[in-house]
Amino acid sequence: MKKQIFRLMTALVMMAAAVVSIGCEPEPDPEPEPVTPNFPKLVEKAVKSGETVTLSINPNMAWKVSIPSSAAQYFSLADAAGQLSMSGEAGAQQIKIQVADLDEFDTDRVCEVSLAMGGKTEVIAKLTRMKLARTVNIYVAEYDAANVDFKTTDEGAYVYGTTPVTSLDFLWHNEQYMHRIVVETNFKWAIGGELPAWLDPSVTTGEEGRTEVFVRTVKEAYPFTAENFEMVINDFTNESAPVEAGKLKLSMPACEAMCEISISPVLTFNAEGHYFNASADSYIETGAIATMTAPKGAELYKIVKNNGYLYASSPAADWITITWDEEWDAAADNAGVWSRKFFVTTTPNEGAEREGMLVALPRTLASKISDPDYDLFNADGTALKAEYEQYVVSTVKQEAPAEAENKGVIYANDIETMHAFTADFAELSAGSWPWQDAWASIPNAYKLTYRSNDSGDDLIFSKPFSRYEIYGFDGSYSSPYDLSTCWITLEESAAHKELTNGYKVRMRLGDDPANGLYPNTQKGPEGELDEATIVFYDENNVAYALIYCVLDPNYMYVPEVSGEVKFADPALAESLGAKLERVVEGDPDFSAENAGMGVLQYRLTHTSANCSQATLQMPTYAEPNVFTYASWLTSELKDGVTMVTMSPTENKAKSHITYHSAGGAMVVYLYCVFEKAVTE
Repeated sequence: MKKQIFRLMTALVMMAAAVVSIGCEPEPDPEPEPVTPNFPKLVEKAVKSGETVTLSINPNMAWKVSIPSSAAQYFSLADAAGQLSMSGEAGAQQIKIQVADLDEFDTDRVCEVSLAMGGKTEVIAKLTRMKLARTVNIYVAEYDAANVDFKTTDEGAYVYGTTPVTSLDFLWHNEQYMHRIVVETNFKWAIGGELPAWLDPSVTTGEEGRTEVFVRTVKEAYPFTAENFEMVINDFTNESAPVEAGKLKLSMPACEAMCEISISPVLTFNAEGHYFNASADSYIETGAIATMTAPKGAELYKIVKNNGYLYASSPAADWITITWDEEWDAAADNAGVWSRKFFVTTTPNEGAEREGMLVALPRTLASKISDPDYDLFNADGTALKAEYEQYVVSTVKQEAPAEAENKGVIYANDIETMHAFTADFAELSAGSWPWQDAWASIPNAYKLTYRSNDSGDDLIFSKPFSRYEIYGFDGSYSSPYDLSTCWITLEESAAHKELTNGYKVRMRLGDDPANGLYPNTQKGPEGELDEATIVFYDENNVAYALIYCVLDPNYMYVPEVSGEVKFADPALAESLGAKLERVVEGDPDFSAENAGMGVLQYRLTHTSANCSQATLQMPTYAEPNVFTYASWLTSELKDGVTMVTMSPTENKAKSHITYHSAGGAMVVYLYCVFEKAVTE
C-alpha cells in the first residue's frame, strides 16, 4: 500500500516537474503587421492658363508623383526640372503643378496627377484647363448729324458706342457710303471669304484687342439694287485652319435712286454770258463748274420758260449750255455711282432778262422720261409736275444788256475811281463852257479836271465819234494840234476790255519828245499852260461834243459832304463830361484854308477816359479814311459812327484827327482836347 502511495506521489511529483519544466520555455516573436499606404483624397479642380496649383500630401512611406506624358505640353511639375515625375520620403509635402500660359479655344486639357507608394498608385488630382470662349464684339462710331461728321475726342480719336452690334447701316458721308467700326477680339483675326466688289475695308486682319476699321465702299461698284452681305470674322490664330468666330451683317442700299449735284442754287450770268463767281466777286468766262454723282442713266435737264410755257429739249432752251468734262465709263453700264464734272454756260443775251432751271432726275425716274417737253410738265406746260419739283437743283439767271443810261453823250465809267485819282468829270451847263462863240453850235460840253498825267478811269461815249480834234487854250485858234505830237492822247480802254466805246484821256506832258513827252505849245494870254479842248465829230462830220481838259497840279477833288458832326447820344455825352462844338471864323482853332476847301471843323473835348463812350455821328461820304496825329489819340470809325479815345499821360493835351474821302480829300477836321476834370 505504501508502495502504491509512493508510486502515486512520485508520479505526481514528476507530473509537477514536467509542468514546471514546460512553463519555463520562452515564447517566439510575433509576425510584424503590414504597412498600408496613406493616399490623400482626390482633388478635382478647373484651372486657368498660367496658374500654379499646389497639392498638399502627407505620404507615410517613400513616394513618387508623376504626370502623364500626354499632358506634358500643358502641365508640368514645377520642382521637377522638366521631368515627368519626382519622388521623396515619408512626410508632409507640397507638390506644385504649373499650368502652361497657353489658351486654346476648341479643346479642354486634363492632367491626372498620380502618387505611387508601397506598390500601389492612385490619381490624387484631376486638373482641367477649360477651353477659352472666343469673343467678337463690334462697336460703331458715333456720328454728329448736326456737324455732318464723326464725333472725336479732344485728342482727335473717334468716339465709339458701348453696345456691340451685329449689323451695320452705311452712312452717306463725303459723297460715299461708309462707316467706322472697331473690332474687339481675344484672338488674332481676319475677314474670311470673298468680299463683294463694292466693299473695301481699310484693314482685313487684326491682332487680339481692339482694331479700328474704316468700312469703305467703292462707288464705281455700287449695285443698282440693294444687297445684303455677312462679313465673317475668323479666328486666324492657326492660319492654315481658320475658325469662324463672328459675323457682321452689312446692308448696301440700291444706288438707282441716287443723284447728288454739287452746284450753286443760283447761277447768275451777265448779258455777255460770263458767270458771276461769288468767291472771286467777278464775272468769269469759263462758266459755272458743277459735279453730278449718280449711276449711269441719271439725267440733267435744262428748262426755260418762253411766253409762259416751259421747254426742255426745244431750241428755246439752247441759250443754256451744259458741257460734260468726260463721257460715261464703259463699266457704268452694269453698276456704280460715278462723279462727272460739267460746266454751265450761257450764250450772249441780246434781249430781255431771262431765267431757267436745272433739273436732275435719278436713274429710277429718268428711265420713265421719253419726251421731256411732255413728261416733265403739267398738262398746260406751264409748270413742273409736282413729283419733279424736288429735283430742281439750280436756277439760271441771265441779265439783259445794259441800257445806255441817261448819263449824257459822254460819261465817266467809274467816277469814284476818277475821284480817287483826284480827277473829276462833269457836264457843263449851256453857255458856260469856254469859247462859247467859237463852238456855240456844239450841243454837249464837259469839263475834265485832273492833277497828273492820268485822269484815272475811262470815259464812255454813248454816241460814237468818227474823229476828234484837240485845240489849245484859245478856242479861236483855228488849227488843231498835230495828234502825233500832242500832249493829250485819247486811247481805247485797255483795263476794261468789255466796255463798248470806252476811252481814256491821257496826258503826256513834259519836254522830252524822245520819251513821248510833249509840251503844251499853245499858251493863254497870261502864259497859262495845260489847258486844251477835244472836239468830237459824228459820222456826218458834225461836231456834237467837246471836253474841256484842265491839268492843275494843285487840284484836289472835294466831295460834297452832307450832314454834320454830332453826338450819337447827346444825353450820354453830357453825363460823361464830353463836349463838342463847331469851330467857326473867329475861333482860335479856325482854319481859313480848311474852310476854303469846304472842310467841316469841330472841337471835341474829353474830361475823362470814359468819355470815349460818347460816340460821334459823322457826315455821309463814301469809304472814309482816318488819320490821327498823336499816339494817345485813336478813332475807330464804322458805319458813320466813330469812337474817339484820348489817353494822354498829362492832364492837358491837344491834337487833331482828319477824316478823308476815298479820293483823299479832307472832309472833317476834328480838334481833340483833353482837359482832366478837377474834382473839389
